[in-house]
Order: sequence, then C-alpha cells, then structure tokens
Amino acid sequence: MPSEDLSGQTGDQSPMPPSHDASDGSGGWGAAWATPPAPPDGADDPYEAEATRLRERMVARLRASGALRDAAVERAMLRVPRHRFLPGHTLAEAYDNVAITTNWERGAPVSSVSQPEIIAVMLQQLRIEPGMRALEVGAGSGYNAALLAELVGPTGSVISLEIDAALAEAAGARLLAAGYPPERARVIAGDGWRGWPAGAPYDRIELTVGAMDISPAWFGQLAEEGALVAPLWLGATDVSVALRKRAGALVSESWTLCGFVRLRGEGAGETGVARLSEQVTLTGPNAQALAEPISALLATRPRRIWWGPRDANFVQYLALASGRVLSLWQANGRHGRKARGRFLLYLEDADGPSMVIFPQRAPALLAFGGSGAERFIREQSEAHRQRGAPSIEHWRLVARPLPTDPAALASLPPAAPGATRLTTAHWVYEISAGE
Repeated sequence: MPSEDLSGQTGDQSPMPPSHDASDGSGGWGAAWATPPAPPDGADDPYEAEATRLRERMVARLRASGALRDAAVERAMLRVPRHRFLPGHTLAEAYDNVAITTNWERGAPVSSVSQPEIIAVMLQQLRIEPGMRALEVGAGSGYNAALLAELVGPTGSVISLEIDAALAEAAGARLLAAGYPPERARVIAGDGWRGWPAGAPYDRIELTVGAMDISPAWFGQLAEEGALVAPLWLGATDVSVALRKRAGALVSESWTLCGFVRLRGEGAGETGVARLSEQVTLTGPNAQALAEPISALLATRPRRIWWGPRDANFVQYLALASGRVLSLWQANGRHGRKARGRFLLYLEDADGPSMVIFPQRAPALLAFGGSGAERFIREQSEAHRQRGAPSIEHWRLVARPLPTDPAALASLPPAAPGATRLTTAHWVYEISAGE
C-alpha cells in the first residue's frame, strides 16, 4: 500500500463505495414481509392522515428543490402510499428523502428502497405516458412498480422482474394490498438481465439496479423509439442515462449522477471487482485483469506531485474521457464493514505501467511507475479547463451493438473528433462532452 493510509481520508473526490445504496435493487426480505404492516389499533384515520401529510410534504420538498418538475410524476408520488412498501419503518422514515437499505448479504446491501429524489428524476427521464407497456428490472419492495402503474394508467401495463423469489412474492403482495393487482403491476421472479420476452415489445424499460453493461435482451425487447433508463457504470460511478432506441443504436437524451446497489445474476459484471488483499479491493473496468499490475505498483514507493484544488467534476470527466479510472478501497472499522476509497488511473505507456492515485484532502497526487498516467492527467486537466469544465448533464453517449465478426470490429471507423470510444462485452460506446 502507499504510504498514505487510504482509509484515513475524507473529501469531495472520494468514490462511492461498492455497497452504496440508492435503489430498489435485487435482494430478499423473505416471505415474512409479504403483508404490509397494519396501522396501530384504533388509529386508522389519524395514521393514514399523518401518512398523507408527510407524503405531501415530501413531494413539496422535491418540487421546491427542482428535482420534481413533471405533473404526472408528482401526482403518482402523491397517490402511492410509500409507507405500505416499507414494513418495520416509521412514517417519518418512510417519507424522508433518503434511501432505506432493507437487506444485506456478507456485510453489503443487496436490497433497498430508493431515495425519493432519484426516483423522481429517473421517472422523469423515462417520459412515460398512459397506455404504455413498461418493464422494470429490480422490483425490490414494489414501490417503484406502483409509481409506474400510476403513470401508465389502467390502459397500460407494468412487468417488474426480481431475482429473489421471496422478495418477488412479497412485492407482489404489497402491490395488491395497496390497490395494484397483477393486471396493473405484475411481479415476476426471474433474472433481470434476460428481460421478459413474453411481454415485449416494451415502450419503456427502467433499471432500479446498477449495471456494468446494457443487456442485449433489453435492447431486443425495447420498441423502436422506446426509452431505456439505466444506472450504468460509466467511468467512476453510476450515471442514470436515458437512452432512446433509434436506427439500431441507443442514443442518450439525459444524464444524472447516482449510486445504486448492483445487478445480480447473469449480468452482474464480476470482472468489475477484484480483491487485492484481505482489506483492499479494486473496483471498476477490467478490475480483475488489472489487479496484478496495480498490486505490483502499490508495492513501490510513490512520488508526490503537487495537485492543488480542482473542479469537482474532473475525475468523472477523466473517467468518461479515458475509461481508465478505477476505485481502490481499504476496509476500516470493526469487522471491516466501513470502507474508504480513492480514485486511481492506470495506464501502460512506452515507459511501462503507470498509475496515479487522486487526493481526497491532501493537495498532492501519488504517482507510481512510469510517467504515462501523470502526463495523461495533466493533458486532460488542461483540456477540461479549456472546455470550461463541462458538467455531466451535457455529455452524450451513443451505444451500438458490438460486431461479432472480428473483421467487422477491426474495420470500425475511428471515433468522431472529441469523442471517446469504449468497448464492453456487448457494445461499442462513443462518449462526447456535448455542447
């Protein structure tokens, strides 16, 4: 490990931990949670009146903050009783603007009910209309499926996939008890990566779990001109991207930073996580393939390079522009359940492997190995400054299916000027800063 203790730093440039919670993700509470809790005896009317008051206050605050701007989404959030989907929690907790983790496995959250703010933002990204057919990946508690059911109305339909069978059963029971029968919102136990072809084509597909890549099944089951909203791992963290299917490609319409529990099952993206030691974990693109060279660099003495204050968006800009930013985590606290992390950039150049770890508070980069990573960061820092520090909301992504023929892949034309090309297991992404 470098001489600076990664666990002892805090600051604006800290990456989101792998277990960061903000989604109705896959996981399980078990059948014991299948029925929503009844209000206290003799307090039916006051209990529900208080729930309504808190729900109205939650929506008013989202509207005042600017997160909630769409009238249809506002009506849906006012109608759906969020507390009915959060058994065991108080009304105040149910209507606070926070994500609520509902289940852990091996010390990491695997299921949660999303923060109302990101729920509102993503539903607005969907631009869903009455009568549409919607597919949700990650039923969780069932709350988001109820909101989708309100938005598509009685002439539309919602199918929600949940990998945990017990959680799927519980979510379906809560939806039914809250007034949403299977004809309006059907929960199916299954691997979300595969979608649900029996209900295709879908006008809208929404992921409420973080994904490392876009499933070819989602693309195939999405109607032409349909929209997919997904928290994708792009560079340094999850970015909720609204993608429109058009002429054999997916073209982004809006972006927002977020953090979600991860998709499980076939498309979990295990290559994005590598254990370097009992306490140190590497996450990000090709983490497993890079684990050995990064471990070797960490065993060497770093060089301290003056860095100073930088725009808060620079690391995300660098990650999107290069596809080479990862996160290094060191466990801390009792049983190692707390983790602090720092971003790093790894690069192989003419003078060999090189790596730079970014500061959180200290005004110095830590450089390891050759000079390639340091030089690349300085070049990109200047480009970022000249662009006027473009915000993430102005970036643009075009995703095209990865050619299966090696010759076709080799003959792809170069990326457009100013764009970065990233290749995943299924797609070729072209990312540009936009206007």
